[in-house]
Amino acid sequence: MEGSSMQLLLGLRPPQQPLSDAALMLAIRKGEIETFRHLYRRHYAAVQAYASQCMAGPLHAQEVTARVFAGLLQQMLAGESLAERRHPGCLRPHLLGNVRTTAITSWHQEPEALSPDFREWVAAGSRWPWGEDGQLALAFERLPANTQRLLWHSVVERDTPALTARITGLAPHAVPSACDQARSALCQARTDLYLERLERQDCRDAIRRLALRPEAPPYEELADHLRACAACVSVYKDVTRLDRQLEAQLPVRLLGWWTSEQYLRAKAAIPVPLSEPPFLARLLERIRADVPAEPSDASPATAATAATAPGRHRREKRPRRSGAAVAIGGFLAGVGVGMLLLTACEEQRGQQPHARPASGPSHDSDGEWLLRPLHRRGVSGP
Repeated sequence: MEGSSMQLLLGLRPPQQPLSDAALMLAIRKGEIETFRHLYRRHYAAVQAYASQCMAGPLHAQEVTARVFAGLLQQMLAGESLAERRHPGCLRPHLLGNVRTTAITSWHQEPEALSPDFREWVAAGSRWPWGEDGQLALAFERLPANTQRLLWHSVVERDTPALTARITGLAPHAVPSACDQARSALCQARTDLYLERLERQDCRDAIRRLALRPEAPPYEELADHLRACAACVSVYKDVTRLDRQLEAQLPVRLLGWWTSEQYLRAKAAIPVPLSEPPFLARLLERIRADVPAEPSDASPATAATAATAPGRHRREKRPRRSGAAVAIGGFLAGVGVGMLLLTACEEQRGQQPHARPASGPSHDSDGEWLLRPLHRRGVSGP
């Protein structure tokens, strides 16, 4: 009754806003490892769907997915920041790019593990379509980090407003207006990029007028200029069909390999995992197991005896490493050793391309391969 009365007086407590991707990554680098499960759940369907476009079967795709997420956790625990990279704060393209590179490493060892289309693309040299106009991608890279995230998730990936809100840290009701502002910022960046290269005054005037009302049909004078200037027509197509142009051009320019609708359909069919990744669960278990119990206070008599005992010298207290630090250090060392062993095995298999183990290739979909080296280093098992 007392709690109900207090609620009537103070009102219901508003739900806490979920942390954005950028805030979660910062927390993980500070040691709050359990928050990695939120990043995992937000991006699992996308990573698994993209892996399924690269790999031939679900087991291979699941193995790639586990490696990519385990590698992301390793990067953050090692203190690496993703915020200063090419796509600042936009985690999804970073993850999909890691899926692509992880899949390509299977080319020399197990070419049959790749999907037929992806294998053909890799065999042709993994070429980016540089022949297309890349000005829209350059304009995208000029935008602030949160604007990039909004455009990538709302336009390219077509994620729901609720998921976009969690990733960007915005309130759900603020996502639509923020997306409109992001589109306007991209339109302005695209026209500014073109204006920087212009010397003809008539082109400058036409593009400035176009940027003021990109959704309106061009008036007669501007239409005459567009009929005579192919370069301005390209800008006109970008700014008047912004979503379509961005969706078609940006992922191809950033990732190279992109299956568009096939990837989006696969992502929509994959459910969000309810549990955390097994490698994260086992790491957290080891951290909890390695945290020492608080020592009980020594009795006064014991303390006095220790202080006055003959032949004994007081030892200077040294700082002790916490169990969490030891566990994380062991985890990182195990990952490094595991990657070295994996590379050595792949090189040996590369020298014997037709050799296969009798039991077939191992596919540790739960990330068990990360934890194996820890047993060799004497760390207790889960």
